Amino acid sequence: MFFLLTLGSALGLALGNVLEAFGLRGSNSAKSLLKNKFWLGGLALSVVATLLYYAAMAKYNISLVQPFMSLNPALTAILGWKLLGEKMTKRIAIAIAFIFCGLLIDGTQAGESAGSPHSLETLWIYCGAVLALLAICCVFFLKHKRIEIADALGAGVGFGLSAVLYKSISIDGLFPPPVDFRLFSFAILYCAAFACSQVGLRRGRALFVIPLSAAAGLLVPAIGGILVFGDPAPVEKIVALIFVALGSALFVR
Repeated sequence: MFFLLTLGSALGLALGNVLEAFGLRGSNSAKSLLKNKFWLGGLALSVVATLLYYAAMAKYNISLVQPFMSLNPALTAILGWKLLGEKMTKRIAIAIAFIFCGLLIDGTQAGESAGSPHSLETLWIYCGAVLALLAICCVFFLKHKRIEIADALGAGVGFGLSAVLYKSISIDGLFPPPVDFRLFSFAILYCAAFACSQVGLRRGRALFVIPLSAAAGLLVPAIGGILVFGDPAPVEKIVALIFVALGSALFVR
């Protein structure tokens, strides 16, 4: 079940990214976008893949699930090469090899025990620290006219922190209290991340925006799983995280 949920999610997100990018390139207004079958199909696939991803997070440790999301840029690169005509280089091939090596190592930890969550105070401290670091980075890159990097980081960190918040909510049960600041924060971060990803795909390169956002979206929840939720951190998992993070970073040109 672990591999079905994680691999299904990664494949769905990758194909959804490619279809959304293709649809965005062929639309020049919000109205035409809502009529674009490629963008709508990509959006639908992304929604289904996201549900699989959240199901995996609710059932397994987030630091174990998150590395499999690095398949997103790897598969996006392959599909973008075949469907969008984007270039496949030796560097991208090496990046894909790094990611698959990391996933092979990470997969050996699939049966690890559940973590021991820390207090909500730790959760909010972690979220605040990550958002503060994101703000500093975005100001720097915008000042140097590197808007593409700011878009990608905004998407990755937003999705990553929303995953951390979702994991915290899921620990308390399927139906948390209706008045819960975590739910509000989750919704805001997820919507902001989605907006950043769409803007980034429209005015940037898919083979730049997706990998960089995936790298940030990988590290934020993985580190959060260990610091906030007490996930086990054996040497094998750390090595796997390093491999997939390096693989994702190698995509960025």
